[in-house]
Amino acid sequence: MTRGNGSRAGAFRNRAPMCLLLLAAGCSPAPADPDPALVEAIDWYTGVAGSVDDARAHELLEQAVDRGGPLEQMWLARVHSTGRMGFPRDEDRAREIAAEVIAEVERAAEAGVLEAVFLMGTAYDEGLGKPVDPGQAAVWHRRAAERRHVLGAHNLGNQYAAGRGVEEDPALAAERWLRAAERGDAITQLRLGEAYESGRGVPLDLDRAREWYGRAAAAGNAQAREALERLEG
Repeated sequence: MTRGNGSRAGAFRNRAPMCLLLLAAGCSPAPADPDPALVEAIDWYTGVAGSVDDARAHELLEQAVDRGGPLEQMWLARVHSTGRMGFPRDEDRAREIAAEVIAEVERAAEAGVLEAVFLMGTAYDEGLGKPVDPGQAAVWHRRAAERRHVLGAHNLGNQYAAGRGVEEDPALAAERWLRAAERGDAITQLRLGEAYESGRGVPLDLDRAREWYGRAAAAGNAQAREALERLEG
C-alpha cells in the first residue's frame, strides 16, 4: 500500500465510528405530530370546533388510536384517567397505557412536538407514566401555553386558581383561561363567567359574566346555561 492509500484508509477508519452513529440516529424515527383525527377530536372535546360534542370526539379519538402512535395512546390514557369524552373512568387502565408510551411521549416533547409537551403536563398532573408532581406539571403546561396550546393554557389556569404546583393567583388564572376561552374552549369560558360573577381575579362585572356564560352555553355547556338563566332570572 502506498503512503497516500494508507492515509486515506486511516482517515476512513477515523470517520467510521461517526458514520455509524449518524446512521443509527437516522434509523430512529423522528417524533411524529398527532394524527389529524386526534386534533379534530380535541377540538370537539374543548369546543374549539364551534361546539362541544363528546360523542364526535370519542369516535375520532378511537379512529386515531386504531392507527396507532404514542400521542394517541397517551390521550386514550388521559380520557380513561377521569372519564373524559364519554369513555369509562378506569384509572388502572389509564396508568397501564401511559406506562407503555411515556418514554416516546417524553422524547417527542423534548423534540418540540407541541401535543407531546402538553401531554407531559398531563403525565405529571394525573400520575400517568410519571409520579404526580404539580410543579413539573406546571412547567410543561406553561411550555405548551406559551406556544398557544389551548389545553395548556386551560390547565395552567386551573393550577393558578387552585395554587397547585404554583403560588395561588386568581388574576393569573383568569389571564390563562382568557387565552383558551378566546380560542373557543367552553370550560374556560365558564370559568371566566364565574370569575366575573364573583370578582375573583377580575373586577366584578355581571355583564361580562353573562357574556362568557353565554358563549359557553352556546357551545353546549350545561353549567353555563344554568348560570345564565340564574343571572337573567
